[in-house]
Amino acid sequence: MSDEKQYNKVIINKGPRGWGGPLLIEPKPGKDLIYCVTGGGIHPVAQYIADLTGGTAFDGFNSKRDFEEIAVAVIDCGGTARVGVYPMKGVLTVDVHSTKPSGPLFRFIKEDLFVSGVSQEQIQLVDGNGPVPEAANSVSSAEKVEQVKEVVEEAKEMVEETVEEVKETVSEAKNEGKKRSGFMKWLLGDN
Repeated sequence: MSDEKQYNKVIINKGPRGWGGPLLIEPKPGKDLIYCVTGGGIHPVAQYIADLTGGTAFDGFNSKRDFEEIAVAVIDCGGTARVGVYPMKGVLTVDVHSTKPSGPLFRFIKEDLFVSGVSQEQIQLVDGNGPVPEAANSVSSAEKVEQVKEVVEEAKEMVEETVEEVKETVSEAKNEGKKRSGFMKWLLGDN
C-alpha cells in the first residue's frame, strides 16, 4: 500500500459577473497548497477547494511559502495589487470578488491563470476516470473575441474620458491665460 497522498482535480468557472477561467486545479506532491490570501484565516472557498482536491489549505496572509508550492491562490482583491501578483508569478488565481484585469499588474492577468466571482457553486470535482472537460484552462475563440471586445470598449471609454479631461484643462488654461494677459494690460496701463 502506498503512503503517497492522493489528490483530485477540480474545475473552477467564473461566477456571475466574473472573468477568466475556467481553471483546472490539480495539486500534486510539493505543489499542493491552497494558498489563501483573504485577510487572515482560511476563506470558505479555499477550504472547499482543499477538501475536494486533498490539497492543504494554507493561510498565506499570516505566513509565506514559495510560489512553486502553490497549487492555487485564493484572494479577495477588488482590483489593485493582489489581483495581479500571483498571475505574474504563473500561479493559478481564484478571486472571490467579480474582478476584471486591472491595477498595476494588469498585463499578467490572463484567463488561463485567473478566474473571478468564485463561490463554492463554481467549483466542480473532476472524475479521475473521465476526461477533463474541454473548456478547462482554455477559452474558445468566440469567448476570446468577446473578451477582447469588452477590453477594447473599456479602453475606448477611458480614452474618451481622458480626452475630455485634457480638453477641459486646456480650456481652463486658455481662460486663465486671457485673464492674466488682461490683468497685465491693466497693470501696465495698456488699456
